[in-house]
Amino acid sequence: MNAPTATTGTAGATGVNGATGTNGAATTGKTGKTGAAGTGTGASASAVGRRRPKRRFSWMRLLRSGRAEVRRSLQARTVSLVVLCTLVVAVVFSLVSMASVRTTLLDQVSGQAHSDFSTMVVQAQSSLDAADVTDAQRSQQLVKELASALQNEGPSNLYGVYLYGRDASNRVILPVSTDPTYEYAVGDDIRVSVATDTEDHVYYQPVGLSLAKGGETPGAVLGTTLEFGAAGGLELFAVFSYEAQQQSLVQIQTSLLVVCPILSVLMGTLVWLVLRGIVRPVGVVADTAETFASGDLDARVDVTRNDELGSLQRSFNTMADALNQKIDELEEAGAMQRRFVSDVSHELRTPVTTMRMASDLLESRKDDFDPSTRRTVELLGGQINRFQDMLADLLEISRYDAGYAALDLMDCDVREPIEQAVEQVRGLADAKGVPIRVTLPNVQVVSCLDPRRITRIIRNLLANAVDFAEDKPIEVRLAANRAAVVVSVRDWGVGMTADQLARVFDRFWRGDPSRARTTGGTGLGLSIAMTDARLHQGSIRVRSTPGEGAWFLVTLPRDPKRGAVQDADLPLDFRHDTDAPLIVGGFGVAQSLAGTMAEHTKGRP
Repeated sequence: MNAPTATTGTAGATGVNGATGTNGAATTGKTGKTGAAGTGTGASASAVGRRRPKRRFSWMRLLRSGRAEVRRSLQARTVSLVVLCTLVVAVVFSLVSMASVRTTLLDQVSGQAHSDFSTMVVQAQSSLDAADVTDAQRSQQLVKELASALQNEGPSNLYGVYLYGRDASNRVILPVSTDPTYEYAVGDDIRVSVATDTEDHVYYQPVGLSLAKGGETPGAVLGTTLEFGAAGGLELFAVFSYEAQQQSLVQIQTSLLVVCPILSVLMGTLVWLVLRGIVRPVGVVADTAETFASGDLDARVDVTRNDELGSLQRSFNTMADALNQKIDELEEAGAMQRRFVSDVSHELRTPVTTMRMASDLLESRKDDFDPSTRRTVELLGGQINRFQDMLADLLEISRYDAGYAALDLMDCDVREPIEQAVEQVRGLADAKGVPIRVTLPNVQVVSCLDPRRITRIIRNLLANAVDFAEDKPIEVRLAANRAAVVVSVRDWGVGMTADQLARVFDRFWRGDPSRARTTGGTGLGLSIAMTDARLHQGSIRVRSTPGEGAWFLVTLPRDPKRGAVQDADLPLDFRHDTDAPLIVGGFGVAQSLAGTMAEHTKGRP
C-alpha cells in the first residue's frame, strides 16, 4: 500500500499545496499515486487459444504471400512501409497521449478529492464546535449523526466516512463508519500518520478498492484530525473512488487502440490509390516496351495524362518513332550492303575467270620461264585461287543474309562427307607435317542432310586446325544416336583464350593476325561453317585452352525437318559445369542404333 501524503492546512483549508509527509513525517509538496485497475479477459484468451492452430496456419500463409508480394511489387512495398510507419507513429502518439491524459486525470481527481475532503472537514469541525454535549452517550450520537451527514452531503464518489476517537485508552467515542465494506482501505500507515499528527495535516493515500461486481478500481483515502473537546479529538477518514475516471481512461485507451489500426489502414489505402495512379501508367509503358522489343515496331502508348507520366508516355512514343526510323535506315543500309556484295561478287566472276584462264595458260608454260618468272606465275595462280574462293564464300554469305540459302537434303551416310573433307585437306596437312587421325564407326550412319555443306563444314574446321596445329595431330571422330550425330574435330596446337573463343565465328576475324595463312583462307570459313550447321538446325560448339589446342563439336539432327535436338538428347556434348574441354557421352554409335544399322547394311559391301 502506498504511504499516506500529508497536506498542510487548517481544518477549513481548501488548498492542495503544502507540506507532505510519509508515515507522519511532513515534507514539502504533494505526491499521489493511483493503481490502474486491470480488466480480466480470461474467457477471451481461452477462446483464442482453442482457435490458435488454425489462426497460426492462416497467418503464416498470409505472411508468406505478403512477403512475396512485397518483394515483387514496388506498390506493395511502399504501402507496407507507410502502414508500418503510420502504425508506429500512431502507437507512440497514443502511448504519450494516454500517459498525459492519465496524469491530467490523476491531478484533477486528486485535487477534487482534496477539495471535497476539505469541505467535509470544515463542515464537521463547525458541527462539533456548535454542539453542546457533556455525556458520552450524546457525544456518540453526535458522531454518528455527523458521519451520516458527511456521507449524505458528500460527493457521489465518496464511498465511506470513518470517525475514530483519538484517545485509544479512553473509550468515550466508539469507531463510526458509514460503509464498513471499505474500512479495510483505511490502513495502518495512514492511521498512524493521522494519530501522530499535531498540526492538523491532511493525509492522502492512493488505494485499490474492490468492486462488488468483481475487479478493482483506483481510489484514495484522506484523513485528518478534528477538535472535539468532550472526547479529546477525533480522527476523520474518507474513502473516495476514482471508478468514473478509470472508466473514462479505459474508454480513451480503447478508442486510441481502435483508431491506430484504422488510421494505418486508411493511410495505406490512400497511398495505394495514389501509387496505383502512378504504377498503372508505368506498367502500361513497360508492357508496351516489351511488345516493342519482341518485334512489334508499331506498338505505342496512349497519352492519357498531362503530368510527368504524360511526359513519360510522350517520350516513349518519340523514342519508339526514332528507333523505328533508325531500324528502317539500318535495314535499308544492310540490304544495300548485301546487294553491293552480291553484285560485286557476280561482276567479279567474269574478270576472275579470265584471269584464271590466263594463269592456267602461264602455269602450263612455266617450265619455259626463268626461275624468278616461274615463281611469279606460281604466286599469281595461288592468289587467283584464293580470290575465287573468296568470291564463292562472299556469294554464299550474301545468299544466306538475303534468306535465299537452302538445303539440298538427301539420305546419305555421314561418314562419306567426312572422308571427302579429310581427303581434300590431306595434301595440305601432309605438306605441313600434321597427321590427321580419323576414327569412324564401321557401320553406316544414315542421316538426312546436305552432303556438300557437311563436307564444307568439316573441310573448313580441318583447314583451320592445320593452320594452328603446330605439327601436332588432328583427331576426327563421330558419335551418333537415334536423335543426332556429333562430329568432333580436335587439334592440340596453340589453342585460344576466352576472348578469342567469343569471336571465333566472326567474319574476317583472325585469332593471331601476325600468323601467315598457310591455307590461303578467306577469313570466312568458320562463319560459313556455322551458317551451314544452323541451316541443318544444328550448331558448332568449341572449347579451347591456350597451349592445349581447340576442340570443335558439330551437332546435327538426324532429320533437320524435325527441328533442333535438345542437349539432353545428344550422344556427345561438352560438360556444362565447367569451361574446360571435357565431354559427357561417348564416341561411336549407340548400341540400339548400331544393331539397326547393321541390319540396314547387311548384304552391302
